[in-house]
Amino acid sequence: EWNESNKNNNNNNNTPEERKIMYVGGKTVEEFASHWLSKRNETITTTTTTTPSSSSSHDNNPQFELFDIITTLEVVEHVPDPSSLIRAAVSLLKPGGILFVSTINRTAKSYGVAIVGAEYVTGMVPVGTHDWNSFWSVEEVRGMVCGGGGGDNGSGNGDNGDGTMKQIAVNGMVVNPLNMEWSLDASDVDVNWIGAYQKKE
Repeated sequence: EWNESNKNNNNNNNTPEERKIMYVGGKTVEEFASHWLSKRNETITTTTTTTPSSSSSHDNNPQFELFDIITTLEVVEHVPDPSSLIRAAVSLLKPGGILFVSTINRTAKSYGVAIVGAEYVTGMVPVGTHDWNSFWSVEEVRGMVCGGGGGDNGSGNGDNGDGTMKQIAVNGMVVNPLNMEWSLDASDVDVNWIGAYQKKE
């Protein structure tokens, strides 16, 4: 989150690479989105009121711009209301912006790999890290993000897509057990997978 006290330490002549952003923990995505959009609306209102001839000038203000890219990686399977999280993330995207969502598919294979294998056999993650019932299929996430059905994995958190988003790519994230190298594979989304969704212009 942008810390407003930080803006005094950065003049407007700095390049984007030189601007510093302070991130503060302890906020949900929903809380961050509410705060960010509220501040953005205040900026727009102030700019429009004081300089009606250049009402779009707030778009050059780096403090509360909307985002080109937002990632929710390995998150939706761990939160109580993923639909709410997705809604908040989408609200922060610019038109044309892209949301990346990665999670674990709810399949027999994912139970064997992500729970039995990763938690009990190899101990790569603590036992209890994952709940198979909280895993999400490609169709369910597409329903959450884009609408059109399918956005409910039995958790009661169904579709929230309002037609402003479209799915543009889906790939499995597959590990080679011999060398532990990862690769993207559109034909294997049985366990870990990632989708890209674009906000319509």
